[in-house]
Amino acid sequence: MSKQRFNRREILKVTGGAATVSLLAGCSGNGDGGDSDDDTSTDAGGGETTTSGGSGDSDGDGGEQINIGSVQPLSGGFAPWGQAHSAGLSFAIQEINADGGVLGGRNLNIVESNSESDPAEASSIFDRFAEQNNIVAATGPVSSDVGIRTSRTAQELGIPMIMHMAGSDETITEETLHSFRLGLLPAATTMQAQAQLVSDAGYENVAAIVGDYAWGRSVQTAIQDNFDVDVDIHVAPVGADDFSSYIRQVSQDVEMFIATGHPPGSLTITGQLSELGYNPEVVTGPSIPPSVIRSAIGENVAESAFTHIHMADAASDEFAEVAQRFGEEVGSQFNTHTAYGYVTGQMIAQAIEDAGEADSEAITEAIRSIEFDTLFAEPIQYSEYGELKDQVQIYSKVTAEAPSYYPDGDYSLEEQFRTDPLPALAPES
Repeated sequence: MSKQRFNRREILKVTGGAATVSLLAGCSGNGDGGDSDDDTSTDAGGGETTTSGGSGDSDGDGGEQINIGSVQPLSGGFAPWGQAHSAGLSFAIQEINADGGVLGGRNLNIVESNSESDPAEASSIFDRFAEQNNIVAATGPVSSDVGIRTSRTAQELGIPMIMHMAGSDETITEETLHSFRLGLLPAATTMQAQAQLVSDAGYENVAAIVGDYAWGRSVQTAIQDNFDVDVDIHVAPVGADDFSSYIRQVSQDVEMFIATGHPPGSLTITGQLSELGYNPEVVTGPSIPPSVIRSAIGENVAESAFTHIHMADAASDEFAEVAQRFGEEVGSQFNTHTAYGYVTGQMIAQAIEDAGEADSEAITEAIRSIEFDTLFAEPIQYSEYGELKDQVQIYSKVTAEAPSYYPDGDYSLEEQFRTDPLPALAPES
């Protein structure tokens, strides 16, 4: 594994509260892949839409199509995540169907609805898809609250759910045997990754701000359990937009600042560090779509200490090949979160083939035993509880340059660090 120390850069000022979650809904831009050229339309009020590489209710050979549920946050604060994931999922299904579908010629079909990041609405959509559309698998949750609720729904329905994000440790338990993580490792494992970064770089002065809610407190506990250095941790309200009082309590010599535990304020924390004269080598945030980081910070994004945390290996040839096809077909930039949707579609298709039938329980077991070599640094494999095992987490700077596979793009990723393979989190009893 290639590892390297972060280069010291002057942090770009991100003034005011402009980079909070409330802004993110308007930052999806073209970089999220949300402007797909297919015939999909989405009602921001939870309306349903269906996308497919085929047409009608059957495939070209007259067999029934196989439905996959997509419970996405397509409006609100998590819209950039949902739009990117939806676009990647749709593209994967189009490619699979164009290549002959699954099980000897059956088309896959996406049934999608906007959860608006509301746990009750997401669970209701999941129920409806199971009852009315006979879905065999589902995907989409981003927020941990939605992930926790739909993980329980998946167990009740006996239908596998692939989590886009939903990183709270409580999302997956010993009782939730139909849920699988994909785009985000749980808080405990993510902090193991950042402990590796600290050790590799030789940092001794580390600080953190965490949000006063489940995710933030999980991050706080994981820092205390995994770091070999003392971390100066401060707890702020989830809705805070002024972190200056917390930052002033931190040493001016801080080398790494962990903002991962406060997703809504992570970009704002980065800017306020600079305003107060702090110059850490790295600020670790949550897994924000890189298009959002580029939009929020602007042209000088490469000079920012803020990092993008991701699982998809954007430096691989396989990633570039898919990204180029996506750009040519869809007309927008493929990114790490688009990749999560694409990988989800491809993995569900492989699980259906491995199961030999479009049965939800059989597909669940096929996913649990899968070894799927994809756009990630390591093949996707799961523990018996649906946690990713032996996966690599990657930390990158976002730059203002177009990638080689999409000349019309306005950002690229510059890798700074990748972890060793990380063990699967064991659920609490």
